[in-house]
Amino acid sequence: MKLKKVAYIIFLIALGLSSFIIYIYLSKNFFSAIILKQNYAYLQKQKLKPLEKPRTSHRSKSVKNISDSQSKDVQSRKQGKNEKVIYLTIDDGPSPATPLILDILEKEKVKATFFVVGSNCIKYPQYLKEIYQKGHLIGNHSYSHNYKNIYKDFNHFVEDFKKAQDTIYKITGIKPKYYRFPGGSLNRVSTQIKKFLDTNEIVYIDWNAITGDSNKNHEKLSPSQILKITIYTAHKRNEVVLLMHDSLSKKNVIEALPSIIRTFKKQGYKFETVDKMRRPLQFKIKAASH
Repeated sequence: MKLKKVAYIIFLIALGLSSFIIYIYLSKNFFSAIILKQNYAYLQKQKLKPLEKPRTSHRSKSVKNISDSQSKDVQSRKQGKNEKVIYLTIDDGPSPATPLILDILEKEKVKATFFVVGSNCIKYPQYLKEIYQKGHLIGNHSYSHNYKNIYKDFNHFVEDFKKAQDTIYKITGIKPKYYRFPGGSLNRVSTQIKKFLDTNEIVYIDWNAITGDSNKNHEKLSPSQILKITIYTAHKRNEVVLLMHDSLSKKNVIEALPSIIRTFKKQGYKFETVDKMRRPLQFKIKAASH
């Protein structure tokens, strides 16, 4: 009797479970059918509507403009980096050789930066005036060019610097904004001296290529050898600051100058004065000979 009751209870439970499962299955299909019908009706409506262009908000337009301008800036910076520029810098003048150099520059349609020595400006004021009148940039290269005097201490440097500035101003009416240390910026130049120039808004410029006219026995070099030295030390850089000197003892370099200019032009270089530099070239390692 007990077994029959247990069997009957199990039968009822099984019947209830099966009924519940069937109900769930039918309900699911029913609601799925309703959802499918609604989706179909929505899609039919959308087909009848004309396609609308997505609206661009004012904010997204401004973001696009910003990204466009940023990409243009990046592109112009890349173009600036790829641009090949040479800055011809001529030290130690003026001298009786200055007119020869100026004639070559005029024929080749090139502007240069002349770092002049104050004591030579006193000797040859007419040549300093001519440099200025022909549109070249003038820089200060000390008054005495005497290392022992200039670098003796801070006060001696300042005195020499100001004397050169005043001398150039009396002859041309301008005070240079660019300076080249005799021997380069690593030649016994103190932090105090550099800070003095910075305070007075004077930019000092070094070099990264030479003509070889400051080497021993430079007068024995042929113009073709000078050209080779110049190209080799320029080392295919995109930005070249070339050092040469204004002196009658450097006639071989002056003779080589037209070939130097034409060679760099053929290689795609543009000649500029140092005031056009994006940032000043200043030594970080031991300087080449001056």
